[in-house]
Amino acid sequence: MLYLGLNPAPTMLTLSFDLADATPNDRNYLRSMFERFGWKRLGGSVFRYKDENNDDWLNRVVPSIMFFRSFIVERDIHLKFFTIDANSTSFLDHSDEAIPLGVPPETGAGVQLEEPTNNQSSVGTIRDFIDAASNATR
Repeated sequence: MLYLGLNPAPTMLTLSFDLADATPNDRNYLRSMFERFGWKRLGGSVFRYKDENNDDWLNRVVPSIMFFRSFIVERDIHLKFFTIDANSTSFLDHSDEAIPLGVPPETGAGVQLEEPTNNQSSVGTIRDFIDAASNATR
């Protein structure tokens, strides 16, 4: 990504949470999911998102947090605390076709996913989730 001096530092976020009644399977699934979206586990339920190349909030950060929210609501898991520490600026500017900045929103198939520590969260499920969120606005 070309920053042109507008944002010299990459996006860096730290996310932490505590779940009161999640099973080990639930915790492992969430860990796998966050890692697929490019988050690195720092320990326990603390994750860091740092992308050297793209400030990709629309394809990686927001969908991962929305997936987390949907997962705990669907399973009736009690969220004891949740913190996001973000000290960054993220932007998308495609007004000049010669120098597009940022990554536009993608369909599920177009979102870049990473290989997690464990494969508990499937690529297909995550891509389907992203598409289902878009389809819900019809």
